[in-house]
Amino acid sequence: MTTQPRHAFSDYEAAVEAAFDRGWTDGLPIMPPTEAKVALFLQHAGLAPATVLGHVVTRDVDVTAEQVAANAVMAGCKPEYMPVVVAAMRALLHERSHLHSTSGSLTGPAHAIIVNGPIRRDLEINCKLGVFGPGFRANATIGRAVRLVIRNVCKSIPGFLDRATFSTPARYSFCFGENEEDSPWIPLHAERGLSPQQSAVTVNSFQKTTAATDLASRTPQAICDSIVKAVRRGGVNADEWLGGAMDVILVVGMEHMRYFAEAGWSKKQMRTYLFPRLVEPPRPDEERVGLTSPDHILIVAAGGQGIAQTHVLHPHRSWAITVPIEPSPLPLPQ
Repeated sequence: MTTQPRHAFSDYEAAVEAAFDRGWTDGLPIMPPTEAKVALFLQHAGLAPATVLGHVVTRDVDVTAEQVAANAVMAGCKPEYMPVVVAAMRALLHERSHLHSTSGSLTGPAHAIIVNGPIRRDLEINCKLGVFGPGFRANATIGRAVRLVIRNVCKSIPGFLDRATFSTPARYSFCFGENEEDSPWIPLHAERGLSPQQSAVTVNSFQKTTAATDLASRTPQAICDSIVKAVRRGGVNADEWLGGAMDVILVVGMEHMRYFAEAGWSKKQMRTYLFPRLVEPPRPDEERVGLTSPDHILIVAAGGQGIAQTHVLHPHRSWAITVPIEPSPLPLPQ
């Protein structure tokens, strides 16, 4: 059973222009979501069109698989990306993802989509050099698909329910993979209770990023001290509805990761060192860090070689939610 109205256009260009005119796009051209393409995307997810992936209660919105498939087509995804988009939407529609706030706030937060497991290799999701930037179809279109659903289905349109004063280009797309192959650590999804062989998506809203650049340090303690300074400069808000805590994500680059690996430091050791230093009372030039336990420090290995940096994703009123990716019932194209 289909759930969405049908539209007819004279040709491809007319369909693309209509998307601009009707406000269905993020300002960039889209791929027209033909019935055949939407049906193929649903087949790759193994879902019926009317399957409800989640709700936004405050907006009286049910998000269906067909709506997600249509927006994934529009974003330029390949059909085999659909299971990742579905998992990301399930995570984003979790109650503690707080979609109503994170997509409507005046401060304009974005959503980080972090992919783990074998599917990163299968879909060529970038985990290394240029990991936050353009040039990688899977990263760009998966992240864009999620943002188009937020706009077209969840009604977060600038000037309507999206009230961001300035917003951010990270709202076009922000999706990347964890570099599990070069990392000495347990991957993020495995730390959160899934099998390392399982593919998964973690979604978290973030307010801003801060780079902890430290070119001189060679010990885990010194690098962690630089990370502490970066986190405390940007702060981590607390939220009573979320139990007084949110999750801060540290994306550790390869140069910093190398020194942790050489010293044999695990992610758990990093959190143990970082936590008490992060939650000390702020100094005049610092913000409060509202963390209630070391478990709210999420550590991800990603990025390329070169500059010695760790990037901090400062959260915005949500928990990081991890959802397993259900394998497609269809084989990947050869």
